[in-house]
Amino acid sequence: MKTKMHDFAGRHPWIKPAVVIGLVSFCVALEVLIHAYLNIAVAFTHIFYLPIVIAGIWYYKKAVVIALLLGAMHIAVEYFTMGFVFEPAALVRAAMFVVVAFVIGSLSESKDLLAAERERKHKALVGFIAEVGLRIKTPMSVIRENLGEIGRGIETGEMEKEEVLAALQVQISHAEKILATLRELNQGVVDEQKDIPESYRDLLTR
Repeated sequence: MKTKMHDFAGRHPWIKPAVVIGLVSFCVALEVLIHAYLNIAVAFTHIFYLPIVIAGIWYYKKAVVIALLLGAMHIAVEYFTMGFVFEPAALVRAAMFVVVAFVIGSLSESKDLLAAERERKHKALVGFIAEVGLRIKTPMSVIRENLGEIGRGIETGEMEKEEVLAALQVQISHAEKILATLRELNQGVVDEQKDIPESYRDLLTR
């Protein structure tokens, strides 16, 4: 479900800012109606956390800007409704907006960075395995074909002992090249391929 929503938002990039702007506008309307008009300063401000949290998930620490705007608006309205007197409770509520925005934004950013790092390592592993396959596929195919020809030559008696030994020596040479390639790749895992997970690194370097 989350993936479908992410894909939908990716195809329609205007959705996220529209949702945030809509929620912020709703909070502004609540501030004017409930706080400025009805002179009620508590309870309704819990709704302010909705756009702050959503912005923190989508835009990370940029949500602090929204928190500051909502907090400043709340303090200003409180200041005027209280007769130009600063109310400590309003300052505390505004400070909490900023703290929540920073915490949610930081956690969301860390989570997405971790997911991106895992995806990068996965792609590196897939690329590494593909390289191993490409580098040993051709010589392995040659060895298989040559061994088949040697076997047929022995069965039909077309190959003498010396020819068989010479042909097998060639296949040994091909096999040694494959082993050299694997040793080179294994050394690359140890020295350079830092993105390979440790479990795969241990397997490939045995």
